[in-house]
Amino acid sequence: MRFIGGLLLIALIVIGAGIATGFIDLQKTQEGRLPEVQVKQGALPKYEASVAKVEVGSRNETVEVPTVDVKKP
Repeated sequence: MRFIGGLLLIALIVIGAGIATGFIDLQKTQEGRLPEVQVKQGALPKYEASVAKVEVGSRNETVEVPTVDVKKP
């Protein structure tokens, strides 16, 4: 994986240097445009879902917490 990344990095450096020095000259020869798309009438699918009822609340609870004692040598 590292080898492929290294090759891609070297290729980008070579292409960048070629463009910067004029060795590679890029010129647009034709204007681009987006394709024409027609959207016709459609419908979304219908779903029914039965889900459980969730109740959120709080309560008081007593929890025993351990104590930590650090003794220096």
